[in-house]
Amino acid sequence: MDEVKPYDKDTFSIDSDTLLNFIQFRRSIRRFKDNDIEQEKIQKIIEAGRYTQTGTNNQDVSYVVVREKLNELKNLTYKSLKQKGEYILANLTPETEHLKGYANMWVNMYNKYQEDPAKNDNLFFNAPLAIFVTSPSPLNGGLSSSNMELMTDALGLGTFFSGFTIAASKDNKEILDLLGVKDGNQLISCLVIGYPDVRYQRTVPRKEANINWI
Repeated sequence: MDEVKPYDKDTFSIDSDTLLNFIQFRRSIRRFKDNDIEQEKIQKIIEAGRYTQTGTNNQDVSYVVVREKLNELKNLTYKSLKQKGEYILANLTPETEHLKGYANMWVNMYNKYQEDPAKNDNLFFNAPLAIFVTSPSPLNGGLSSSNMELMTDALGLGTFFSGFTIAASKDNKEILDLLGVKDGNQLISCLVIGYPDVRYQRTVPRKEANINWI
């Protein structure tokens, strides 16, 4: 109970219009500065995930922060995607034809990365940090990931969810062992994080909401 805080209207309230503007302004960032991220900011991102609601209050979400071994993770991820791409291309069927574009992309990404890792990092974009969210529950992990992204933006950082990294990690023992993913958990998301090297001046457009009023 030591960390429990009493309610304070001035510091616990967010104007609804301000919150909606903040959400509308968020962007996925893939251009990063060559700056390290302060430990206290990383901790705040984790706290945003830790305090997110979970089903039946299981609090079953865990986090893997990758900094020191990020290059090792990159090498394994590029290698895994290449292997998956080559397998798809060698075993194309009408059911997998739609994956051909991804397969070619993954093989080409690997080859370019081998030529010049710094210039051709089209997976992590030279960001200094990646945080994996793990949980037995995709819902709980997804909810935590969303709040973590909002905190990342609030801290002046940029991030994107790397779906390719999650795809590369699937059934890949080397990556799962590196991340220390425990039995019963699954990788839900990978937030690639850094200081953005791009600035936006307006919110993003979106399709109209598909609403069924009943």
